[in-house]
Amino acid sequence: MGTGLANADDSLPSSNYAPPAGGTFFLLADSSFSSSEEAKVRLEAPGRDYRRYQMEEYGGVDVRLYRIPDPMAFLRQQKNLHRIVVQPQYPGDGLNNTLTWLWDNWYGKSRRVMQRTFSSQSRQNVTQALPELQLGNAIIKSSRYVQNNQFSPLKKYPLVEQFRYPLWQAKPVEPQQGVKLEGASSNFISPQPGNIYIPLGKQEPGLYLVEAMVGGYRATTVVFVSDTVALSKVSGNELLVWTAGKKQGEAKPGSEIFWTDGLGVMTRGVTDDSGTLQLQHISPERSYILGKDAEGGVFVSENFFYESEIYNTRLYIFTDRPLYRAGDRVDVKVMGREFHDPLHSSPIVSAPAKLSVLDANGSLLQTVNVTLDARNGGQGSFRLPENAVAGGYELRLAYRNQIYSSSFRVANYIKPHFEIGLALDKKEFKTGEAVSGKLQLLYPDGEPVKDARVQLSLRAQQLSMVGNDLRYAGRFPVSLEGSETVSDDSGHVALNLPAADKPSRYLLTVSASDGAAYRVTTTKEILIERGLAHYSLSTAAQYSNSGESVVFRYAALESSKQVPVTSEWLRLEDRTSHSGELPSGGKSFTVNFDKPGNYNLTLRDKDGLILAGLSHAVSGKGSMSHTGTVDIVADKTLYQPGETAKMLITFPEPIDEALLTLERDRVEQQSLLSHPANWLTLQRLNDTQYEARVSVSNSFAPNITFSVLYTRNGQYSFQNAGIKVAVPQLDIRVKTDKTYYQPGELVNVELTSSLKGKPVSAQLTVGVVDEMIYALQPEIAPNIGKFFYPLGRNNVRTSSSLSFISYDQALSSEPVAPGTTNRSERRVKMLERPRREEVDTAAWMPSLTTDKQGKAYFMFLMPDSLTRWRITARGMNGDGLVGQGRAYLRSEKNLYMKWSMPTVYRMGDKPAAGLFIFSQQDNEPVALVTKFAGAEMRQTLTLHKGANYISLTQNIQQSGLLSAELQQNGQVQDGISTKLSFVDNSWPVEQQKNVMLGGGDNALMLPEQASNIRLQSSETPQEIFRNNLDALVDEPWGGVINTGSRLIPLSLAWRSLADHQSAAANDIRQMIQDNRLRLMQLAGPGARFTWWGEDGNGDAFLTAWAWYADWQASQALGVTQQPEYWQHMLDSYAEQADNMPLLHRALVLAWAQEMNLPCKTLLKGLDEAIARRGTKTEDFSEEDTRDINDSLILDTPESPLADAVANVLTMTLLKKAQLKSTVMPQVQQYAWDKAANSNQPLAHTVVLLNSGGDATQAAAILSGLTAEQSTIERALAMNWLAKYMATMPPVVLPAPAGAWAKHKLTGGGEYWRWVGQGVPEILSFGDELSPQNVQVRWREPAKTAQQSNIPVTVERQLYRLIPGEEEMSFTLQPVTSNEIDSDALYLDEITLTSEQDAVLRYGQVEVPLPPGADVERTTWGISVNKPNAAKQQGQLLEKARNEMGELAYMVPVKELTGTVTFRHLLRFPQKGQFVLPPARYVRSYAPAQQSVAAGSEWTGMQVK
Repeated sequence: MGTGLANADDSLPSSNYAPPAGGTFFLLADSSFSSSEEAKVRLEAPGRDYRRYQMEEYGGVDVRLYRIPDPMAFLRQQKNLHRIVVQPQYPGDGLNNTLTWLWDNWYGKSRRVMQRTFSSQSRQNVTQALPELQLGNAIIKSSRYVQNNQFSPLKKYPLVEQFRYPLWQAKPVEPQQGVKLEGASSNFISPQPGNIYIPLGKQEPGLYLVEAMVGGYRATTVVFVSDTVALSKVSGNELLVWTAGKKQGEAKPGSEIFWTDGLGVMTRGVTDDSGTLQLQHISPERSYILGKDAEGGVFVSENFFYESEIYNTRLYIFTDRPLYRAGDRVDVKVMGREFHDPLHSSPIVSAPAKLSVLDANGSLLQTVNVTLDARNGGQGSFRLPENAVAGGYELRLAYRNQIYSSSFRVANYIKPHFEIGLALDKKEFKTGEAVSGKLQLLYPDGEPVKDARVQLSLRAQQLSMVGNDLRYAGRFPVSLEGSETVSDDSGHVALNLPAADKPSRYLLTVSASDGAAYRVTTTKEILIERGLAHYSLSTAAQYSNSGESVVFRYAALESSKQVPVTSEWLRLEDRTSHSGELPSGGKSFTVNFDKPGNYNLTLRDKDGLILAGLSHAVSGKGSMSHTGTVDIVADKTLYQPGETAKMLITFPEPIDEALLTLERDRVEQQSLLSHPANWLTLQRLNDTQYEARVSVSNSFAPNITFSVLYTRNGQYSFQNAGIKVAVPQLDIRVKTDKTYYQPGELVNVELTSSLKGKPVSAQLTVGVVDEMIYALQPEIAPNIGKFFYPLGRNNVRTSSSLSFISYDQALSSEPVAPGTTNRSERRVKMLERPRREEVDTAAWMPSLTTDKQGKAYFMFLMPDSLTRWRITARGMNGDGLVGQGRAYLRSEKNLYMKWSMPTVYRMGDKPAAGLFIFSQQDNEPVALVTKFAGAEMRQTLTLHKGANYISLTQNIQQSGLLSAELQQNGQVQDGISTKLSFVDNSWPVEQQKNVMLGGGDNALMLPEQASNIRLQSSETPQEIFRNNLDALVDEPWGGVINTGSRLIPLSLAWRSLADHQSAAANDIRQMIQDNRLRLMQLAGPGARFTWWGEDGNGDAFLTAWAWYADWQASQALGVTQQPEYWQHMLDSYAEQADNMPLLHRALVLAWAQEMNLPCKTLLKGLDEAIARRGTKTEDFSEEDTRDINDSLILDTPESPLADAVANVLTMTLLKKAQLKSTVMPQVQQYAWDKAANSNQPLAHTVVLLNSGGDATQAAAILSGLTAEQSTIERALAMNWLAKYMATMPPVVLPAPAGAWAKHKLTGGGEYWRWVGQGVPEILSFGDELSPQNVQVRWREPAKTAQQSNIPVTVERQLYRLIPGEEEMSFTLQPVTSNEIDSDALYLDEITLTSEQDAVLRYGQVEVPLPPGADVERTTWGISVNKPNAAKQQGQLLEKARNEMGELAYMVPVKELTGTVTFRHLLRFPQKGQFVLPPARYVRSYAPAQQSVAAGSEWTGMQVK
């Protein structure tokens, strides 16, 4: 024995045991329970992934149920009543399984020792005699472990029961029988394993704690058991609690109530005999009710409150219309009152205000000063930039330290390359009639669009009368047969639309494609029974009793031949109906409803058209509302003070008790259904219906809420009904002398304002707007009456203790790292709808005053646009009463004309002139008389209905006035005229020279082909400054350099104005806003800029220039930004400074210092960089031979002269910053000398800033500025030298003899422009004129000006696009002759080849176009194949990038090396023979350096 024990192994092998980890799960109580209900909690465990297998090992979930002895104290200690926190007792797995494993291990070892003690034969003999001693597999069998609960019971709370519940074997929660969600994308309501209810049995009233455990994971929640329900109504300073029986809904008094905000008890009380309790305290946003009834039941209710009615200053801000296009004028009106309660107000305080305009990107466009007057309000206007982005815009009005907001929308439209016209078969359509007509698709030259694919989409808006106001209902799609069709050879598409069963407005959207780059889309309006007479239908009460005779009265709203002849009612519950004849000339009829229910009544005329309608409710035995709802029907929609409001209350089941309240800012009155209070009278009509009568007082106005609340069988329901009380409103009526007008006619409008039928004086604002605007964008501004006197929002929030949910998530008892939260943002998609109109606002009268008789008048000319117009008048009288009126009129004309030709041509062009004649008649003869250059032509025409393209017979080859008259039966039906201009057929070059002119004759000596000749004084430094400012503003194109270079002189011009409200100021403001917005659109990621907005990393110098220019403009216009906003300017500089030329660095820091940005450290770094450069003395001693027009900043920023200028500028900046330079003094002197001795205006400007100077020196520098120099250097010189220009009146240059016209300069002053024929040789003044310096500016052809060629080859090839088999796929066909098809689409390919190794930076390709030609805006989705490559994959066109000019387009070329190709899509709609100059490549900031395309193949073009 001893030997065996000695050989036993004392070591313990690994048990491989680990306690079950469990997994996370949710535990929640989603309702409270009564003592007669079985309480239960819900457990949600992951049932579909790997986490389920981690939990299955545990075998279920351990549940413990505790009763809370003092529930009120327990709940008050919790920080979050939804998620109860109770600390666990966690001893872990314990020693039970450890001892099991040790016992099994040592038991096996001891048996093996015994085996070795006896022989094998002895063991066999013994086991044969006693089989029960056989060992079997007991030694090798693994230990059996028990899954112990790792948490001990809580000691503070009495344990009611505990058990283990089968988690995965239990039946999962599933929806009730018959619940099915049709069309769901996922079956989320299907039963999920692990989502179960755990029953807890029936419990006594009280508060219970449930603890659920799986392995090391534990969750807790509370269960409320109570036979009482707390129904609460919370308002701003008050809480009303009603405690009722959960099963029968009877009032239960004696409940203890605590009102808490989650941190502490705000107030407390006990419900009275009616079960109600009112507590006074300011209501937080979230609060809780803790309650305990007399039986010990506990309940909790959560209340949310937010203030929905605030009485203060109300400013009504609206615009003349809700939708605008880029470049449109926006008129704004502000009306306001200071409100003290729902009805009483006083005039606002007269004070200045600022109106800010924010675009769709949130960028501040401009700020307008508005003066608000106590009586008249305020008004203002501004113009949208020409490049305004589409989307929603916001108006923010800052008034007396408060911000008020309004909005409007902007939509951008692309000019379509063909027109879509609509011609209907009839002028008027009625309901029940099919709408027929045709669409006509024409190119601008009148050619039909053949075989175009056309898609039709129709939406209908029913017309209805609401409050005597014509309104459109929502837009609903209408099914169309043949919604996709193809145009015939005449460009026609037959139109057959279904009949409308009610008066409606049809909105027909037509989308057509001729295989071009984009579809042409337009929306047409078709009115069905426009102007149809409507009747009002009314009765004494909106409900009646079954079997009771009800009298219905009807009256016409306006005079008309349409009269009702039949009445009809329809019972909605079973769709039964009945109709009857109406007496001729009658005004009423009687109906006896024998069944309770809801009825619709209608009046029809002899054709069956609906003229009026009304809803009516009938009470009676058997009436009941839908399950879970309460129906309340008032006898009237509007009450007068002193009347009695009758309310029909219908419950879904027999109800004996409910809480009735009147609510608005608080619970004004309360009553029980079983014991009516003195403020109402109740009558029980049957088991489910009551009639309540409430006396209406003045305090009810404008409205008060009547609320009914009840609870039954663990559910509660409430319903609110408004008692609307009449508020006096102005009655504003709009009347025109006619209904239809022709374009150009004078429209006389009469406005009438009255109050309760008596005339009253009022302030009115009137707008006349195209009705189609409201089809594209409904009115954004609310009705003025609803804005100032809106129906009061109910400030009382109702909730119950039935809906309170407590929950917890089971977490491991061992600490783990917190998880991350994933969020995905939903992108909002905006629908863009194109539209083309000329005039959208026909008239805008921001301030009209009616006289004592309530009358006011105004007139306007009907715009040249055929459409339907809406006149909207809004008004306010001295007492703050408001009103709004509306009227409609149409502009129609049987015959009208529209030009279809450009107005600018080149010398040598022979255009085929033409125009459109739109006719409302068919096959009617007319005469067209045209006049040009003294010649008159007469054409006799027969027009078809719709658009007719007419070719003119005039030979037009010179400038002049072209006029046309359309005559019928000897009467002029329409007339139009336009001015045609012919310019030189070569590229223009701007030239200038300074001359001394005196009295008498002065020889000008201008080139023979000079044009656009201007004279302006340059006698004083101020005049020289103004002349340069004006020339810089006129610079074309829109890259970052040029845009910034326009903003700076425009800002200088704005500051020089004495009156910022003048017309000149408005023009300058508009130009500043356009250029600021252009800069914003060029910005790339991180608000960094490239040269022309192209892709790539932002350039630090260009970024700084853009920010500096924007800062200058913002300072001028008073647009305020936070200082840190401008700090972004230096972000890219900090990253790229080490690789920037010294001149660029110095300029950036000069701008930053001027902007008051912190840059001292950066200046030190620049100074050290200049010192480290090790500049040699001979660099400064070299003679500078560069041309005066060469750009130092853009062409040679790293040249010795550029470094010298950077050195001098840095010295100036260090001096301003009171810093010392580390550069050697002799190097600084050399730099100063080199800059001073150069011929560069920028260098001279920097030297002047460093050493100081006067106006004479500044004028000398400004005199050297020319149009051939870079815009950035001219702009900087202007900006830095502006301080030397003292304000003084402009020098007046007297009128020269001859055809000279006076014009205004942008920066002030005047100039004379030649408007005569030819080129003047002599300039004559009176003898009294003393000698005066004058600047002469003119434009001459490039072929006569001195130009320097650069080594660049320019090639141009035109291809015609032949449509392929696939949509948007084309084959390129080279154009080898000068003949062009006006209906075809072409690809223009420009190839540049540089013949030098050095990179040419900052250039542009200018490509001539014939008159009327246009570049397609988009190339998206188009693929092209070169000839003989049809089987290859088509090549997608790159995004078009160009800017349009006069008779040309330009493509920016930032860097040119090797060969570069640009491709654009072109259309040539204007027919004729045209002369074109060759395409050319020009250095952007050295216009004299250029290269033109060789050959003459594109010097002429014939478009057919």
